[in-house]
Amino acid sequence: MFLKVLERLFNIDDIDSKWGVRFMFLLCVVVRCAVFFNPYSDTDFTWLNSWINNFETADQAQALDMTIPMTTGNVIFLVSAFFAIFLAVIMGVLYSGLYVRSFRNRRRQKEGGEDIPEPLKVSAILKRFVLLSLFYLAVSIPFFLISSNLLLFFCIGYPLLFTAPACYLSGDKGMFNSMAHVVRLNRGFYLAHLRSLIIILLAYFFTNGLAGLISYVSMTAFYILSAAFSTWMLFAFGRYAGMAYCAMTDKRVISTINNEKESKFD
Repeated sequence: MFLKVLERLFNIDDIDSKWGVRFMFLLCVVVRCAVFFNPYSDTDFTWLNSWINNFETADQAQALDMTIPMTTGNVIFLVSAFFAIFLAVIMGVLYSGLYVRSFRNRRRQKEGGEDIPEPLKVSAILKRFVLLSLFYLAVSIPFFLISSNLLLFFCIGYPLLFTAPACYLSGDKGMFNSMAHVVRLNRGFYLAHLRSLIIILLAYFFTNGLAGLISYVSMTAFYILSAAFSTWMLFAFGRYAGMAYCAMTDKRVISTINNEKESKFD
């Protein structure tokens, strides 16, 4: 049973918009690889250790005059790396919306969908996706600056909010109303979501470790495999976000859970 759940979770190709997802996956991998294969980027940051050591030993007046000695190639690498990571993340978010649409289409076609909301059209999902991407872009830099100070609160609260993008892209709620909506839906599901998110995180570490072993043989193969594995895990995360949101809003699933709870007290 557990293996079947894992297979369903990581089988990112099992969706109606199959070729669209394949294109998204390929795009993310190519962009991620291009960061390292770009002849104009510079991945040598050995100067950073020297600068940090000098900064720590400098007095206050000297520290104020010290600037980070970053090359143009370093800037190109950092900007392109940020863009590649951001692209992969938002593609994973888009996948969650496409999964919700696919789930609702299949449920309506196979089992009848009186209790299933009308699936949103792809064009409508893309419009919402563009707005969501712009919002993420606006908050991404401030988030990275303060994330280290709020890491504990982020880890605790994230299992409550990770389905909010799927809710918004499903068309059920607006961008900000979706956050309050999924917090209410997550009652009784928190630990189950936390367990599944940990499984995905462990799978990421495992696949990243495998790619790291390849680096001893070929750095080119390492870059390609690392990009593919990390994109796969982000899409698996987006898939789980869609699966979790569908399960929490599916009246049949909720009814089954409630019946199981009641039977324990009979």
